[in-house]
Amino acid sequence: MNSIASKLADTELFRNAPESTLLQVLEHADPMEIAPGTILLSPERENHHIYLLLSGTFAIHFDSPDSPAIRELHKGVSVGEMSIIDDRPPSAYVIAKEHCSVFPIHRDIIQNMVADINPVASNLLRMLTQWMKANTQRIVQDQGRISELTSHANVDGLTGLFNRRWLNSALPRLLLQSQQEKLPLSILLVDVDHFKKYNDTQGHQGGDRALIALGEVLRVGARVHDFPARYGGEEFLILLQNTPVEGALAIAERIRRAAEVKSIASSEGAPLPGITISIGLAASDADSTPESLIEAADAQLYRAKKEGRNRVCY
Repeated sequence: MNSIASKLADTELFRNAPESTLLQVLEHADPMEIAPGTILLSPERENHHIYLLLSGTFAIHFDSPDSPAIRELHKGVSVGEMSIIDDRPPSAYVIAKEHCSVFPIHRDIIQNMVADINPVASNLLRMLTQWMKANTQRIVQDQGRISELTSHANVDGLTGLFNRRWLNSALPRLLLQSQQEKLPLSILLVDVDHFKKYNDTQGHQGGDRALIALGEVLRVGARVHDFPARYGGEEFLILLQNTPVEGALAIAERIRRAAEVKSIASSEGAPLPGITISIGLAASDADSTPESLIEAADAQLYRAKKEGRNRVCY
């Protein structure tokens, strides 16, 4: 048995197949080399081959080539068999994640092999293929719904920022990561000055509009890799990854100034009074815990308010 026949014998499709079957297949095809990023199978075009993966990795994408991969395939598996049996275009995109070596087998050879066994076997394979396609579509749809629900559960409905639930999960994880990598993690605890008075004079709807405006300030003022979240009520917290105190102070001052000049309007467009914010800053060290980090920032926030508000303290 030559080396290619040995590789075919190691695949799931030809496991325990007689050598005569392997040699028959080898008479009609040779291995192909696939470059990374190549789309081997696509719902937009018909497929006429089963491809045995001799080396490398394939990724399966369901909705589009840019959608998250739903599965990875490694050496020894095959792709394209369902479209061959079902006589329809593939239901997903198969993309090479790395350099791959594949062995193509034309559909006529496979169909002849199946027909030689028994027509019932051919019918059974077709039925199983249709069931598997339908089941895969349901799984992907369910994953999409779960992802959407999870996303909504982690987002504050008023401001569109992350919420306390997300923060309770993310802060311990990011703090541990920063400590393991010996990189600084700073947090900003932000509070609207005299918010109770603002609510009393402008009503709760006016207070909501002020919080929405502040959420926009935090979203714009934060960098791409920062995480602003609504901590509770009129308090917000921003996680600043890989940011020492000096950098965090600069970001905090930029946000404070932006909040001071931010225009606020009612839902009908009528202008509302502006707001100011106080910010407490804390930076992590090797012994920090999520609780101690927030306590430190809260202490600085209290100091900022005591010293006159509309300022940053560290």
